Amino acid sequence: MAEKYRDPLEDVETGAVSPESSGPEKVETTQHASKDTKPGFFWRSYNSIRDIYSPTDEPPLVLPTCPNDDEKLSYLNKGRITFFSFGISSFLALGSGIWLFTITAPYYHWLGLFAFINCVYLFLSYGIGLIGKDYDYKAHLDRLAAHSIRQETAPTVDIYLPCCHEPLEILQNTYEHIIKLDYPASKLRVYVMDDGNLESVRELARKYCFMYHVRDDRPHLRKAGNVRWNFTRTHGEFFVIFDADCCLRPELVKEFIVEHLEDEKTAIVQTPQWFRSTSDQTWVEQGAGATQELFYRVIQVNGDRLGGANCVGTNAMYRRAALEAVGGTADIGHSEDVHMGYILFLHVETRIFIADPVNIGLVPFTVFGRFLYYPCMSLNLIIGPMSGVLLLALRPKRVKVWNIASALPSYIYGLVILPLWAKGNYKFNTACSRSMPPWAVSGDAKAHKSDKHRNMRIFCCIWVIIVTGAMIGLGVWRLLPGGGLDAWYDPLPLFLFTEYNLYKTYYFVFASW
Repeated sequence: MAEKYRDPLEDVETGAVSPESSGPEKVETTQHASKDTKPGFFWRSYNSIRDIYSPTDEPPLVLPTCPNDDEKLSYLNKGRITFFSFGISSFLALGSGIWLFTITAPYYHWLGLFAFINCVYLFLSYGIGLIGKDYDYKAHLDRLAAHSIRQETAPTVDIYLPCCHEPLEILQNTYEHIIKLDYPASKLRVYVMDDGNLESVRELARKYCFMYHVRDDRPHLRKAGNVRWNFTRTHGEFFVIFDADCCLRPELVKEFIVEHLEDEKTAIVQTPQWFRSTSDQTWVEQGAGATQELFYRVIQVNGDRLGGANCVGTNAMYRRAALEAVGGTADIGHSEDVHMGYILFLHVETRIFIADPVNIGLVPFTVFGRFLYYPCMSLNLIIGPMSGVLLLALRPKRVKVWNIASALPSYIYGLVILPLWAKGNYKFNTACSRSMPPWAVSGDAKAHKSDKHRNMRIFCCIWVIIVTGAMIGLGVWRLLPGGGLDAWYDPLPLFLFTEYNLYKTYYFVFASW
C-alpha cells in the first residue's frame, strides 16, 4: 500500500513558471461599406462556399460533456452480421477486380504488390473479426458487484493529466469532470503535468487542489518523457492517464479498478473514447470523430478477445508493479502507448479492453490540426485512380461498363452500410476527413509545421489535377471515332468515381485553416 496521501498543495512544484505570452497585439480593422450596397449573387455564393470550406476566422471551440447513458452502452452490440457480411462481400469483389486488372497486361504486374498487401490486410482483419466475440458486459457488471470499493479497501490511484499549451477552457472543462469522480478522496491523487510551464495552468491546478508538476528535462521525449518523469515521483498502486481534453463519467475509476482486482496479472485496463458529433462543429471535427468508431467498437474488441488489444495510452489504468517490473513507462518519443503495451504483453501481463465508452474527448477541428494529429501515409487514394488512367491509355478495349461491379460494393459499403451501422454521426464529412491523412508528406522533421501543411495541399492539388486531367483527356480521346472503345458508355463509371474522389478531396484543398 502506498504511503498516506497528504495535502495536495504541499506537493505543488515550486520551480519557475513562465508567464504566457500574449503574442502580437491584434489590430482591429473596420470595413467601410455603404449600407445601400448589396453583394451580387456570385459574390454571395463565393462567401458562402468560403465560410464552409476556407473560413477566414478560426472555428469556435466546442467543449464536450461526458457520455450519457445511451452513449455509454452504444458500443456493446457490434452489429456483426451487418458489418461483416457486407464488408466481406465488398472485399471479395474489390479484390477480384484488382487482381483481374493486374493480369490484363505484363506492364500492370507491378501493381500486384499493392494488391497483395491490401488483400492480406483485409483478409487478416475480417478473419480476426469472424472469430472474435462481442464484449461480455454482464461479466463486467458481475465484477463490479463482487468488488465493492470502500474507503478502507480501495487501492490508491494517481491520475495523470499531461498538458502542453492547450487552451485554458479545455483544461478547466476536464478538471470539472475530474473532481466529480466517484472514488474515495483519500485514495485519489491528481497530477497536472504541465510541459508548457504556464502560470495560468498552475493557478488552475491550485484552484482545484490538484498537484502541479513541471519536469526539469522538458521537452525530452515529449509526452512519453513527461509521463516517465512523473512515474518515478508518484506512489499510487495504480495510475490513470487522461488527455487534456477528456470528459469522463464519475464511475470510470471504479470500472477500471474492479478489472485489476479480479486478476492480479492484469497490467492495463482501458476503455474506448467516444467522439460526439454535433452541428456546431466543423466538418473536419465531425468526420474525424466518426472515423474512430470502427477502431474502438470492432477492432479493439476483437483484439481483446484474442489478448491483443492495442494500448492507446489515454483512458487507461496501469498497475504500477507491472510497469516497475519492466523498467517503468516506455522510454521512446513516439507511439509510447503502443510500445508500452507490447512490452507488457511480452512479459505475459494481461491487457483488458472495456467496450463501454465512459469518456469523451476532442478531435482536431481544423485541416491543419488533423494533418498533424494523424500523420500517416496511405497508398490507396494515390495509387487507386491510376488503374482507370492506365486502362484508358494502354488497354481501352478492356474498359467495360461492367467493370463497376468490382468497385460498386465498396462504395455502397462506405456510403450506405457504414452510416447505417455506425452509432455516431457518420456522414459524408467522415469520408472527406478520411481522405486527408494519405496526403501527409514526409521529410525533415524540423521543417516548419506550416510548410508541411502547405506542401501537403500543393502535392494533393497537383496530383488531383494530373489524375483528373488525364482521365478527362484520355476519355475524350477514346470517345472519338477510332478511339478504341466499343461503346460510348463504357468509361462512364470511371468518370463517376473520378468525380467522387475529386469532390471528396477538394474539401481540404481549399481549406486554409
